[in-house]
Amino acid sequence: MRSRVDTAPASSTSLAGRVASRLPDGIRAWARRRREAARAAAVADMPEARVLFNTVAAVPHWGHSIDLGMGVVTPGIKTPAVHERELAAFRLPDLRGKSLLDIGAWDGFYSFAAERLGAARVVALDHHIWGLDREVWNRYRADCRKRGIPQEHPRQIPSLWNFDALPGRRGFELAHEALHSRVEAVVCDVMRLDAATIGLFDVVLYLGVLYHLDDPLESLRRVRNVTKGLAVIETEAIAIGGCENRPLCEFFPPGAKLANDPTNFWAPNAAALVGLCEQAGFERVDVLTTPPKPRRGQLARYRLVAHAFVQRR
Repeated sequence: MRSRVDTAPASSTSLAGRVASRLPDGIRAWARRRREAARAAAVADMPEARVLFNTVAAVPHWGHSIDLGMGVVTPGIKTPAVHERELAAFRLPDLRGKSLLDIGAWDGFYSFAAERLGAARVVALDHHIWGLDREVWNRYRADCRKRGIPQEHPRQIPSLWNFDALPGRRGFELAHEALHSRVEAVVCDVMRLDAATIGLFDVVLYLGVLYHLDDPLESLRRVRNVTKGLAVIETEAIAIGGCENRPLCEFFPPGAKLANDPTNFWAPNAAALVGLCEQAGFERVDVLTTPPKPRRGQLARYRLVAHAFVQRR
């Protein structure tokens, strides 16, 4: 088994997101109004464009910023510029004629991007985001903050879920229709992924999911099981000065969750991610992001991208 480290700089996307999430509510609301006004001004002066813009605005929450045409861009947490930087950082292979699975697809930006890049078949797979009623979840979080109590993991609160209506899939469905997309939507928990039912894929995207799972090794085994060639893995990660070659993971226990998010569990360093991938059965792992270099004994957070390869006979 081999691994190597390339020289792309560490991403600061997660840091920017954490800083933004801690801004006072008034400043966030003002910034949101400014963004909405700018988006409205950019919409083409056509009735169908205004209808599309208003339909997009009716979706209560967008994770991804997706260009739907006619000047309409969905108001995601990540800006279009951030999406494009991430897409470049993933160093996707030539997708023409290939099959691709996007695990944790959310609103589908990367699924639709893969389709645009020529993938013959794209499957967008999600479970947590699509089944979660985010409005109920936001009220629950606000109540926890008001009462000064820690938040429980959403899976422990049955009232947050609606797998009949799939309220979290509204954005994906709207974008799918607006783009006249052929991307297939599959509702499935990554911990239940099985090649016997979903098949094998030339490329698998496993972006921003690993650190949300309490059993990251088993999740990587599941990912490996459906990967025919390449898995692109992106995750929250750590670097500890003086321990660059020692596989280490930071665990976020109840009451000390990263960004106060009860779905955050683990952040590996680069050596640990390589080891986890190898233990899961990947034959080769290439780390694409150069970790930051904190002082000895100090910890730095960043976003890590790696390519994990399967050589099937």
